[in-house]
Amino acid sequence: MLRRRSSPLLVLVLLLSACTGQPAPGPAPDAGSSAAAPAASAGAAGRLDALLAAEQRRAALEVSPADQQSRDVGVRRAAARALARIGGDAAWPGLARALADEDDEVVAWAAYGLGFSCKEREAEAVSALVARALARDARPSPAGAASAAASAAAPSGGAAAGAPPLDAGGALARAIGRCGAEASEPTLVAWLDGPRERAIHAAYALGDLAAIKLKLREETLVALLNLASGSAASPPVPEALYPIGRLEHVPLTVIPRIRDVATARLAEASDARLFAVRALGRAGEAAASELARVLSAKGVFTASERAEAARALKRLGPPGQRALADAVAALAPSADPIALTGLVSEDFGVLLTALDALGSAGAARKALRDLAALPPPPSAPAAILRRVAWLRCGAARLLAGGDYRDPLLLGCDVTAPAEPGSKPDAGAPVRGPIGARAVVEVIGRDAITGARLAAFRAYAASGDLRAREAAIELIAAHEEIAGAPDLLAKALAAEEPGLVAAAAEVIARQPQRASEAPGKRKRRKRSDEKDALAAVTSPAIEAALLAILDRPGARDDPELIGAVVDAVGALALKPAEARLEQLCRSSHPTTRARAGTALGVLRGRKIACDAGLPGDAGAAGRPAVAPPVGEVPAEASALVRAPAVLIFDTDAGELTMTLDPALAPVAVTRFVDLARSGYYDGKIVHRVVPGFVTQFGAPFGDGAGGPPGRPALRCETSPVAFEPLRVGVALAGRDTGSSQLFVMHARAPHLDGQYAAVGVAAGPWAALADGDIIRSVKVQN
Repeated sequence: MLRRRSSPLLVLVLLLSACTGQPAPGPAPDAGSSAAAPAASAGAAGRLDALLAAEQRRAALEVSPADQQSRDVGVRRAAARALARIGGDAAWPGLARALADEDDEVVAWAAYGLGFSCKEREAEAVSALVARALARDARPSPAGAASAAASAAAPSGGAAAGAPPLDAGGALARAIGRCGAEASEPTLVAWLDGPRERAIHAAYALGDLAAIKLKLREETLVALLNLASGSAASPPVPEALYPIGRLEHVPLTVIPRIRDVATARLAEASDARLFAVRALGRAGEAAASELARVLSAKGVFTASERAEAARALKRLGPPGQRALADAVAALAPSADPIALTGLVSEDFGVLLTALDALGSAGAARKALRDLAALPPPPSAPAAILRRVAWLRCGAARLLAGGDYRDPLLLGCDVTAPAEPGSKPDAGAPVRGPIGARAVVEVIGRDAITGARLAAFRAYAASGDLRAREAAIELIAAHEEIAGAPDLLAKALAAEEPGLVAAAAEVIARQPQRASEAPGKRKRRKRSDEKDALAAVTSPAIEAALLAILDRPGARDDPELIGAVVDAVGALALKPAEARLEQLCRSSHPTTRARAGTALGVLRGRKIACDAGLPGDAGAAGRPAVAPPVGEVPAEASALVRAPAVLIFDTDAGELTMTLDPALAPVAVTRFVDLARSGYYDGKIVHRVVPGFVTQFGAPFGDGAGGPPGRPALRCETSPVAFEPLRVGVALAGRDTGSSQLFVMHARAPHLDGQYAAVGVAAGPWAALADGDIIRSVKVQN
């Protein structure tokens, strides 16, 4: 049951009065009025530009109460959007004010922003959100119609044609889930009994809550299963299974019911059927047979569902492994050259996922030997050779166990074959990128000493970039590796930001690996440990870390600089203190937070890099936080105003995407500019997770960095659903986007609101494989 306070609406009114001291905007004009969506005046247009600049600079105090009371709905929407994206204490009063607006899009932005700004205010935020939902339900239908009409016709700040609409009801529910207050779960459970649309929103919000709390009450799971199973009066709601798939563990008492309900939902095709597949992975070993059926039923289930079934089977112990072994044997292609041309398809990803899910060769040994020896078709194009290499190396690494010198493993990568007549040499690194990564994985399965250490050094020092990064990452898990400081120092001095970050992250996790004489320090008192650690740090590592902090352009890459700052803090490098003080004033929130943590280590006390402005007051009397503001990006001066179509010539054929600037004008402008400049021509598709995403745009093809001279983008996230073929901006933390895009294969509610949605793709993007090439991109608009 929903436990309400005596008057939720009164709570909301009091909250708004306390925060703003200003009346809420008046009701929207009637739908039939000519004033429903007035043309933007010159003054309004100027405010729209100013609000976009404030959003990009993360300057919450530049969004005024007057903006939020404007008669121009576009100004009010732009103000709410800016505050939602800025977030934090300084944005809280404005977001609370916007929550009372009569326009549904303004409410959607306000709820979305509060959901990400409610830390330490969870109960207060959820109370206000619930009250606004009740008030919205109680309003007369003409007001809702007027709001919808204004939303459709607003000249600015609203959704353009082709842009996904914003749903206030969904934003309110998801914010309640993300805040994770005590009242969140019972409130959302009560909403499961409401109209179907609200029930779906509540189910997704319970998924958000499950990810935060790592559990849901048993009665909540029962309510979700009841909704998913349906009744004589109500059809099933498969989305209700989504929260169950977000849990690592579920009570034993509900496992049989999960299995029954999820199995029943497999009979009904929809984007939400994926949630039933995922839920079966939490339904115990007896679910293995149903998942095996999904995995093998090509044409009945989508490639995304089948790949998800393989991942779910991995969770189910021996029965799951037996099912995967059978599936690998059944799914493996024949050696016929014509048959192998069909590897450029979504089904290739299903087999690759099944291989990755296998824990050992086991019962699949014969099928794996056949795959490891799969002959490449004569004169095959690079795309086919690449897929054959993925299959051969995936099978070979399972067969190899811990033997990094296994001939099948050393010869698995046919994308870079050895010279005619030569034999695989265990002492030289494998030339092909797919094989090199497979060998590094096998090297890490045993103690890295002796000849194994020599092989490890060869991969860590040169060759394929991603294999080098994987080798460097092994240092954190293998304390026996001799000479680690030299390898880390060399990686820190590299040009590629991904390799630098990999080394810095190892140091941050295991600072003793930066010591020139690990294990030889005398035990010291805890208070002296910081100085002792700094005293034995390799001078080469210290010099390299300090040099990166001074490197021109490095501070435009929050992912790189953040990893380095973490390493500096872990090593307590006193010479970095002045540099950290500068970073403490960065306009990038992730950089400030990490610099504050590192300074706290050096000074022995908590350091907060966000400082409030004198005289400012936030919600509930708390000091408003006004973090340092940044610059307006160059893209804002020449924004793309209309959707642009990008046509990609790839190894999987011609693919397209339409980028729409309605919700993310600066990001879309950046991507269109990069495409026009030829930046994406020749780039590698560096990440493909079958059934999930395809990602590309990294300058070195390893998922790190961005184009030189282009500072990281501010997040232009929105309360928009990530559905199949939605295009989003890849991130490594807040405000870290640059040039990388991803394309969805399936519905992924856990991404909603976390990433900027910039467009919609078309074509078989899921048929691409890791390592495929984007030969060229053309722009049409």
